[in-house]
Amino acid sequence: MEAWVRFSAQSQARERLLRAAQYACTLAGAALSRAGNGSGGSSGGSSGTLSRLQQLEAHLSLGRKLLRLGGSAEALGAAQRSLHLPDPVLRFCLTLAHLNRALFLACDNVLWAGKSGVLPGLALEKWSQRSFRYYLFALVVNLSRDAYEIRLLLERAEAARKRGKSPQNSPRPQAEGRIQHLRLQLQLQLQLLLQVLRENPPLLLDLLRNACDLVIPLEKLGLCRSSPGIVGFCGLTSSVLSIITILHPWLKLKP
Repeated sequence: MEAWVRFSAQSQARERLLRAAQYACTLAGAALSRAGNGSGGSSGGSSGTLSRLQQLEAHLSLGRKLLRLGGSAEALGAAQRSLHLPDPVLRFCLTLAHLNRALFLACDNVLWAGKSGVLPGLALEKWSQRSFRYYLFALVVNLSRDAYEIRLLLERAEAARKRGKSPQNSPRPQAEGRIQHLRLQLQLQLQLLLQVLRENPPLLLDLLRNACDLVIPLEKLGLCRSSPGIVGFCGLTSSVLSIITILHPWLKLKP
C-alpha cells in the first residue's frame, strides 16, 4: 500500500497510467474492429462502442500532454547532469537522448496548446510529425546505449569464462570445420547474452521498453506499416514496464 501511495503521488506515474489506459483503448478498439469485420460488418452497438473508445483514447492523450507540461525543463536538467558522466559513450548517448526528449516534449506542449484551443490556428499534423521525429531519435539513441551496456557486460562475462576455463593443451581436432566452429561460437555468444540479460533485469526491462516504444513513432511517421493492434499492444507493454520500474526503482537502468 505504501508503494502505491508513493507511486500515485508522482506526476510521471499518473502519466504512465494514462498512457497504459490510452493504448489499452487502442488495443481494444483494434480487437473490436477486427471482430466486427470478421462477422461481416459492425453492428450499431459495436460501432458506438468503438466510437466511444476512440473518444476516450483522444481524451487520455490530451490529458497526458497536460501532465507533461514542463517536462522539457526536467529533460534539459537531466542532459546537464549526464554531461558529468565519466564514460564518454554513456555521456554522449544519455545527453543526446535527454536533449531529444526535451525537444519532443516541447513539441508535445505546443500540440496540447493547439488541441486545447489555446493556439487555434496551429498546424497540428506538422507539429505531430516533428514531435515523433524527436521521439524516434531519442529511442534510437537509448537503444544504442542499451547495446553498449550489453557489449560491456558480454566482454566481462567472456573474460570471466576464460579465467575459469581450464587450459587446453591438446590441439583442436582437424575434423572440426570452420562452419562448425562458427556455429559453436554463435551458440556460446547467445548463451552469454541470455545470461547477461537474465542477471541484469534493469537492462532487460529498458531494452524491451525501448524496443516496444520504437514501433509507435515508426508507425506514426510512416516508416513501418503495422496494425493498430500491434501499436496498442506495444504501447501497453512499454507502459506496464515503465510502471514496474516506478514501483520498484531498483529495476530502473542507471545512470
